[in-house]
Amino acid sequence: MLEEVLARSAGDLLALRGIAGVRAALGKVDLAIDALRRIVRRAPKPLEALDELSRYCLQNGRIEPVLAAWDRYFKLHDHVAAGHFNFAWYIGRFGRVRLALAHYDRALALGIERPEEVHLNKARLFSEVMHRDDEAQQELERALQLKADFLPAMLNLGNLAEQSGNVEEARRWFNAALEVDANHAGALARLADTLNFAEATPAQLSLFKRLSERATIADDADLLFALGRALEQQGDFAAAWDRYAAANQLDAPTLPPYQPQVIEQGVARLREVCTTSWLAERQTAESFAPLFICGMFRSGSTLLEQMLAAHPAFKPAGEREFLPRLVATQLPMYPADVERLDRATLTLWAEAYANEAKEIHGSDRRLTDKRPDNVLHLGLARALFPRAKVIITRRDWRDVATSLFATRLGAAANYATDLANIRHYLQQLQLLIEHWQQLWGADLLVVNYERLVSDPRAELGRVLEWLGEPWDDRCLAFHELRNPVRTASVLQVRRPLNRDSVGRWQRFEDRFV
Repeated sequence: MLEEVLARSAGDLLALRGIAGVRAALGKVDLAIDALRRIVRRAPKPLEALDELSRYCLQNGRIEPVLAAWDRYFKLHDHVAAGHFNFAWYIGRFGRVRLALAHYDRALALGIERPEEVHLNKARLFSEVMHRDDEAQQELERALQLKADFLPAMLNLGNLAEQSGNVEEARRWFNAALEVDANHAGALARLADTLNFAEATPAQLSLFKRLSERATIADDADLLFALGRALEQQGDFAAAWDRYAAANQLDAPTLPPYQPQVIEQGVARLREVCTTSWLAERQTAESFAPLFICGMFRSGSTLLEQMLAAHPAFKPAGEREFLPRLVATQLPMYPADVERLDRATLTLWAEAYANEAKEIHGSDRRLTDKRPDNVLHLGLARALFPRAKVIITRRDWRDVATSLFATRLGAAANYATDLANIRHYLQQLQLLIEHWQQLWGADLLVVNYERLVSDPRAELGRVLEWLGEPWDDRCLAFHELRNPVRTASVLQVRRPLNRDSVGRWQRFEDRFV
């Protein structure tokens, strides 16, 4: 019916929107994009239509229609600052960072309203993608010069300080944010996370009371997670678990639903497709050889990367976005898309990864790419980088489950809000890891977290020997490093090696019966 309406009235925007919606609902991505393109051409307010097209393309990993549509727009409307801002936002999420920065600068040059928002977005790109924290800090400081009470800049300056190990500076910024808004949930939660409430100083007792009151009133997941950690530090484990559970109950509806059957199908498909024969037909000749550190979130991967970072042979890249971004933008039907890949395409991708890594991190040391969920893409990684190696960190599943349940990790770990889902995901992940062990052979090593913290010289020595590198005592002083750490373990790896987290699950043993 809608197609008939469109045929009778090619300019009927209502019909076009209906067609786009139906096609999107049916999973007809290319046809939905075609309808959205037509809307852009006919819409009296092209920016709104471009946002709609860009948002849909971002969700489905299609960058070409976005580039083409905005290019046409700028030929007529290059003077519109809001257009440059919106395009920069979308294209930055596609990984085109330099293009995004150029359009943010164009928006500033055109006198965009609320320029502090532009500097905030530029800071995110500099810090999270390009790892240029000094420039990120400069952008945030410019934002505060424009708007002295701009809370997002204060919070991000606090985050930058915390990531570099400067906890006192982080607290200063979180307190500054609370001076602007005494009830700001994010600032209060972040400040609480930097403290140990087992130390009952008057200041901490006062903050604990404030945190408890706000968590009760505000119904905010971050506050509840922070209160749960504070109660756990104080030894009130039952109350701590109740706060974690309440936080997860609030967080779960904001995340994509966990679908066990979909996970099982995806794992089965990867095991079926990513075989030695599949690899032989596609593997590139790329010489770049990253060291992938992956596995399950909260299994010790950040600790291991920091220990290696203290060794002069390694450069920590942290949680690189390249492979997840590649899958999202180029393989929207992953893992089904993997079967259609050819060597020429994979060679281009391998070169792009290597060039980006060298530009951001240099080429004088061995690069560690520590993103836990890269474990889902190790078939792709094996095809891209035949000389790469993989370390998978493994930890008592109950400690992993406890840490996941007590940490807000977002959409990347949508299983983490429910213990049953965590257990199911861990079981599926183990099936996949066993398959990767066959595909990677001697180039994959499993590292045990408990052995790493109990006998680090033996376990890390085993890792270094496998990597062909000599032992270096500096690896045991990893906590003295001041390189940025952008994971939930940022504070833990600033402390000397300890066994405090081993057996943590026993505090909540009744939950695992």
